[in-house]
Amino acid sequence: MASADRAIIKGMTFEDLPQDWPTRPLTDPRIAADVVDLVVRESDRATGCLTILLCDDTRRMIQPISITDLDLVGPAPGDYGRPFDLVVGALAARLGGVVVAIGRPPGSSPDDEARAWHEAAIAGCREHGVPLLGTYLATADAVVEMPRWDQLSLAPTG
Repeated sequence: MASADRAIIKGMTFEDLPQDWPTRPLTDPRIAADVVDLVVRESDRATGCLTILLCDDTRRMIQPISITDLDLVGPAPGDYGRPFDLVVGALAARLGGVVVAIGRPPGSSPDDEARAWHEAAIAGCREHGVPLLGTYLATADAVVEMPRWDQLSLAPTG
């Protein structure tokens, strides 16, 4: 996906999701962004949250897990990976992928903390062998897809 295409994906909203969205894989960035918009509450965006959407082997969401008190899992240096070790690591054998949503106060550009969570998601999913289907910044203003791991130099080769 070109960076211009990646900018702000919230052209639709969760209200525009097709009725059969639970049967669709979250590999489609527009569907994934709208599901993030549905799952990440506005109050959690305002205070900051991390939501991991667990997907089955067909890449459909089976369960979202939201962490709203980020002080319990970070952002102390080195702690950004902890939720991914606890959630993704523990369930890796049963997951077909995850989508990560970083809830932040208003804006549409990732700040340093959002980028740190995104990097931890990339590293944690890679370490546990779980596909990261996408990472999204969710604010009151927009849902923005962050760079996909297959577009980054950290992506596994082969």
